[in-house]
Amino acid sequence: MKRRTLLGGALLLAMAGYGAAQEKKDADEVRVDAAPLENELEKYPRCVICNMDRRRFHYARHLLVYGDGFVQGTCSVHCVAECMLRERRRGFTAIYAPDNGVTANPRPLVEAASATYLIGSDLRGVMTPVSKVPFASRDAALQAKLTYGGEIGSFATAISASLEETANSLLKRYGNDLERQRRKKAEAAG
Repeated sequence: MKRRTLLGGALLLAMAGYGAAQEKKDADEVRVDAAPLENELEKYPRCVICNMDRRRFHYARHLLVYGDGFVQGTCSVHCVAECMLRERRRGFTAIYAPDNGVTANPRPLVEAASATYLIGSDLRGVMTPVSKVPFASRDAALQAKLTYGGEIGSFATAISASLEETANSLLKRYGNDLERQRRKKAEAAG
């Protein structure tokens, strides 16, 4: 009797695992998008990394299109860097960024590789203390630099700065964790 219960339970667990895997596969298939820029804020309303509302942060949002047609929306270049790191084996077809040289809401998306980024300006950053604001036109970025300061850079520069911030944050947290463990050991010994 106990064997039947055990085998039945194992079978139910296996079926549940299969069902969960099938649901994940179905969710991934939904994200394959032949026209990712059409109604992208409705199709990808939340950031895949931090779950922030991409409509609210339309001026910083990015859209990643992978080689297999899979699409992900993020709220910022900071979350793009994390996506690129996580999905680096997948390959990229395109990454889109908002054009902050336009006053329309939501900002239109342009190819991030051809965008000019204003890095470290007084403009508000999203998910970062150091802003990284994309512009379709280099002239618009230079004009914003005169008003808000910062440095002109490329998409690669913005990704590098984001990854450096992440690395510094992780190292700081690691140091804090080590210090906390050291204090716990000292309190336990003393």
